Amino acid sequence: MTTASTVTEYLENVVPLWEVLKGLIPKEPAKLVQPYRWNGKEIIARLRQVAKEIQVGENVERRVLVPVNPGLKVVGLYAATHTIYVGFQIVLPGEVAGAHRHTPFAARFMIEGKGSTVVDGMKVDFEESDYVVTPRWSWHDHTNEGSMPAIWLDVLDIPIPRMLHATFFEDYPQEIQPVTLASSLNVRPKVAPSVWQKGETPAFIFKGREVIQVLKEMSKQGTDDPFDGIALTYVNPHTGGDVSSTLGTSISLLKPGMKTRAHRHTMSVVNYVVRGRGFAIIDGRPFPWDQHDILVVPPWTWHEYSNEGNEEAILLAITDAPMLQRLGLYREEVHPESFQAR
Repeated sequence: MTTASTVTEYLENVVPLWEVLKGLIPKEPAKLVQPYRWNGKEIIARLRQVAKEIQVGENVERRVLVPVNPGLKVVGLYAATHTIYVGFQIVLPGEVAGAHRHTPFAARFMIEGKGSTVVDGMKVDFEESDYVVTPRWSWHDHTNEGSMPAIWLDVLDIPIPRMLHATFFEDYPQEIQPVTLASSLNVRPKVAPSVWQKGETPAFIFKGREVIQVLKEMSKQGTDDPFDGIALTYVNPHTGGDVSSTLGTSISLLKPGMKTRAHRHTMSVVNYVVRGRGFAIIDGRPFPWDQHDILVVPPWTWHEYSNEGNEEAILLAITDAPMLQRLGLYREEVHPESFQAR
């Protein structure tokens, strides 16, 4: 009688499909990414201390503290989810974070202070709550010409090109690149010059004050999303689509007392709390969150949000939905009990 062991006895590195099928195509997504909350205020406090102890230079490319998902650390992936990397970066007054380029897509959300970034020769100033998008494989450096530290949240899709073995990195010949296109230009999405476009994503900036003002106006109109509150999606002004082919970004406002419905989807989510406080229930577990916290929702995990404070809460959400949608792998489901309860 032929057994599984004798089927491939003389075939090196060949296995019977029936022995590995369940591992190759599980019934539901693997639970590798864990729900998790990082205390942002603690990270920022430690980042300020690190800035006093460690100089940016040859051995320190960027002064960044990286939230690492405990489910991914064991497999050597230092990121918040299997597709999304975020990091808290600080640049002190007068400092320069040298020019380089890489294949991962990048964006930055300013937490406090003011800074400048030069992308392929164009300089852009950004301040609190501004969101700056940097194309793949574009030269970029950062400077702080102000009197206060600049602290922002880096957002990159590092795990995706890494998984695809398509990651490249290169330092610029000098510490900073020359400004050749404009000086101290605040580029708005609708007027971002096409000359700046390079690769699949153009570089542009969303002004935080304007975005938050739109959220406030929408909250007065009662245009609530049952799962995300009052929500806006950051849109590529050149294509009308997401800011990247892999990662998408949205920002939402939860009014005092607002609770969202529970649902789940195949995309993973990294939330940054811009302001306010509340709690989330993720996979049946409560996760209280406060300003500057990072909150991870793994793929295909039930979750809902609540603002039980007296002030509005604003959350930035980074997702891998654009990639999943392009691959035909996006799927979502509403929790039936949540639907009935609301």
